[in-house]
Amino acid sequence: MLSSPRLAFRRFVPADLDLLHQSIYRHPKVAETLSPTGELTIRNTEYILYRRLKHWYEHGFGAWALLYRDNQALVGHCGLHYLDDYPEVELTYTIHPDYWGQGLATEAAQVVLHWGFETLQLSQIVAVSGPDNHASQRVLQKLGMQYEKQIRYNGTEVNYYALTRSQYRQMQATGTIDSIDRSNEK
Repeated sequence: MLSSPRLAFRRFVPADLDLLHQSIYRHPKVAETLSPTGELTIRNTEYILYRRLKHWYEHGFGAWALLYRDNQALVGHCGLHYLDDYPEVELTYTIHPDYWGQGLATEAAQVVLHWGFETLQLSQIVAVSGPDNHASQRVLQKLGMQYEKQIRYNGTEVNYYALTRSQYRQMQATGTIDSIDRSNEK
């Protein structure tokens, strides 16, 4: 299990479908960042959840459900998965808009990057963000990820960022990346 000061991480389970849809994915601001149509139906959520569960089963890693420690509310997801049609592993995260502006995406992503580089021993982690999603781009920049190019992903143009394990370790050594207290990791 992973954890951070304000978030508990747990694996998704099939019973999360309704909660995930009602609490996160049906929100218009979330849907517009995750879907080219700007809408996510319960069927879309079911497909996303199925893919997340399948990824864990097939690869031994994936996206975590994020629970806010103060109230145990499901506030989003964060994790790693293979980028569709590309061989790279992508950092993915979504936080419910009620929790935006608190640094939770950065906090969760820092834990996941550490897990990816130090536990999974990945050599590189990438991320994609819509060109107009400036908040997500700021998160990626805080993490030390570097913009490399635009790619076509799921039918839309997105910004592509990357970070290697050696870059990550260099940033840790020089203190240019914030460190999360991982004393609660199991």
